[in-house]
Amino acid sequence: MANNNQLMNIIASAHANNNSPKSLYDLSLKASICSLDGNTVRALDRISRLPELPRNLLIDVYEMMSQQDSLQDTLLEELSRLEVFARLVRHSPARSKLLGILAALMASKKMLSSRLSEAYVGRYNTKQTEDVEEQEQSQDSLDERAKKLVQEYSQLQIPDEDVASTSNSASGRSMASQTMSPNHELELSVITTAMDQPGSAMPDAADDDLEELNGEELQAIDLGLRLGSFLSEAGWMQESISVLTCLNERLKRLPPHKYWLVMRLDCLQRLLYAESAHCNFKLAQRTYNDLMELKSSINDRVPADLVAITYTQISAMFFARNEYNNSHMWSLHAMRRLKHSATPRIAIDVLRQAAKACVVKRDFARANLLICQAVRRAREHFGRRHQKYGDTLLDYGFFLLNVDSVFQSVNVYKEALGVRRGIFGNMNFHVAIAHEDLSYAYYVHEYSTGEFSCAQDHVDKAVSIMKKLVPSNHLMLASAKRVKALLLEEIALDKMADGIDEEDLLLQSEELHNFALFLSLEVFGEVNVQTAKHYGNLGRLYQTMNRFEEAERMHQKAIKIKTDLLGPFDYEVGLSTGHLASLYNYQMKKYREAEKLYLRSIDISLRLFGLAYSGLEYDYLGLCHVYETLHDFEKYLQYAHTLENWQMLRGQNITQNKFSYPAIEQDYSIDEVKNKFFDSCGRSNDSNSAAQMTEAK
Repeated sequence: MANNNQLMNIIASAHANNNSPKSLYDLSLKASICSLDGNTVRALDRISRLPELPRNLLIDVYEMMSQQDSLQDTLLEELSRLEVFARLVRHSPARSKLLGILAALMASKKMLSSRLSEAYVGRYNTKQTEDVEEQEQSQDSLDERAKKLVQEYSQLQIPDEDVASTSNSASGRSMASQTMSPNHELELSVITTAMDQPGSAMPDAADDDLEELNGEELQAIDLGLRLGSFLSEAGWMQESISVLTCLNERLKRLPPHKYWLVMRLDCLQRLLYAESAHCNFKLAQRTYNDLMELKSSINDRVPADLVAITYTQISAMFFARNEYNNSHMWSLHAMRRLKHSATPRIAIDVLRQAAKACVVKRDFARANLLICQAVRRAREHFGRRHQKYGDTLLDYGFFLLNVDSVFQSVNVYKEALGVRRGIFGNMNFHVAIAHEDLSYAYYVHEYSTGEFSCAQDHVDKAVSIMKKLVPSNHLMLASAKRVKALLLEEIALDKMADGIDEEDLLLQSEELHNFALFLSLEVFGEVNVQTAKHYGNLGRLYQTMNRFEEAERMHQKAIKIKTDLLGPFDYEVGLSTGHLASLYNYQMKKYREAEKLYLRSIDISLRLFGLAYSGLEYDYLGLCHVYETLHDFEKYLQYAHTLENWQMLRGQNITQNKFSYPAIEQDYSIDEVKNKFFDSCGRSNDSNSAAQMTEAK
């Protein structure tokens, strides 16, 4: 009980709030928390009995404890107990609060994530399990235990998380957009979903030959899936990888049984996400290889949701590795497996990843269809404060940035950052990615004005967070430093235009670009889109530093790699071509070469974006300079007039809020989305074939 003064305060506050049930509940919570603060026998007894509370009360108590510095160490010890954490992580309504509690403890350097992963690995690693198995005498069959767990989970009402609720908050990465945050919870764990399936997930095993699993084994598997997913959802990827790797080793050692394939697939797809998001591509390749070994065993009795999300995770891995053809192919496989009955989480994640794969293939119309449907579903099912909505907004921002809707992209990224900060606080992996994405969008938006203060603020925050969370040679830190290097170069250019010598800023930028290039070469190799981007960035920097021959070599490398990987008409090829044209035009005085490159860059831009594309301004200005210098006044007047028309069209579009790909507000079913998507895929393939035949002629 609280002391007399506390009780008097409670009574007075209750009267002031008209004795409303919510107020009385909050006041009771506060009094209970006050009674826990201290080292008295009574306080310690109350703390030890907290786990006996119903979960809806327990999570509220823990949430309030997380907000009091004096109780955070006590809370850390409580939640580090796997039995306690397991109760809460299985309780769907508590998930958003549990994420907030973890964020509060981690912000105070109470390392709950590592404590939990170490506790799980310590208890369930395979060596220890072998020792325990010698002493186990349990005779419960898998099906008997499965039915018990299904009954238990149904009582927990786990599917309720998919009912639209703004109170439950619970997330592409590319080097431009950074983050794919795919599904981690299949509402009912895939294990229990599979247990309700009429057939076996193992194609050739007879039921009477199935090995038995005891209840402890099933609980270890279920907890591993949930804990590993929770940690990666919360942004603690390395700890998630430890848990899921431990579980994967455990599953590999189990004899084949009725649900073995489903369990392995579920574990591996979650593990693949964590490894890819953390840029640990060596481990991700190993996990991918394991999935490929299992792929031939997948049949109609494996839950469709699981197959769809597994293919989506494979697509996300290739996307993170900048292997866009493979990413697009696997996203198509995932879309084909997506059913109308898919849970909202899985439907959203499949749509998001397929949209991103379409963006990098410059298939913007289909990308718009998919990402708009994902945003609408995330908003309706989870609300505007939910992690899933924030994750989807990041991907929508990525789409908008790539279709030249830069101002809209900035606003979407700002909203996404607000959602993530509201859930995770400031010191978090997911928050750092959102800062970097917003910084890059600001950089593109403010490029013509030279005002980079907002972009610089956000990239500094991204770098600061990443420095504290990942090793100094981590790709994610290099990505944030790349954006910082771009900003330093532009700031130096502006100051140099004002007569101020800013060589130090340029040298800092060179160091950051070289750091990013070195890591990209080490991880991806020479022939990779990301490596090519770094060459291009260095080319622009060397142009600014008057190191023209080096700049030329960098741009030529970038163009060759991008052309070989993406084809001659990709946006990235046009971008690098325009940069080399600028070098030839303004510094090296190779005007005829510059003319050819400008015309090639313009052709690519018009193919992809149309007449009002913002990047056309620089190419038109460049051509005007070329023809003026060569005294070709007829062509000079031609492109001066073209530039004038571009300015008028651009101004009209901005004034009238016209976009090449306006948001699709219609509410389509999954089947309707798939029909529209694959119908347009067929038309696109026919058009491409016709174009290729025409070129061949």
